[in-house]
Amino acid sequence: MGYRMGDPIHTPTIRCPKPDCDRLLINGEACGCTWLAEPEPDPLVGTLIACTDPRTGKVIAAGRVTDVARDQDGLSLTLAQHETPEGS
Repeated sequence: MGYRMGDPIHTPTIRCPKPDCDRLLINGEACGCTWLAEPEPDPLVGTLIACTDPRTGKVIAAGRVTDVARDQDGLSLTLAQHETPEGS
């Protein structure tokens, strides 16, 4: 889509979010700098996890997920461990 000189433009103007670039992005087109958006965090980040002993059902570890690594073999979770109450 193009515009002639003097035609009103009804699209919002957006600036490049890179601090040292700050160029206007016309029609949302990239400005060509090396800025890349941060990837969205995995939806499991922030979830509470409890690991239990399958034989006894007791909680052996509990924590909040801080990082997730996914690959074709499965996933790996990193937890910020919480203290588990005795006798859980």
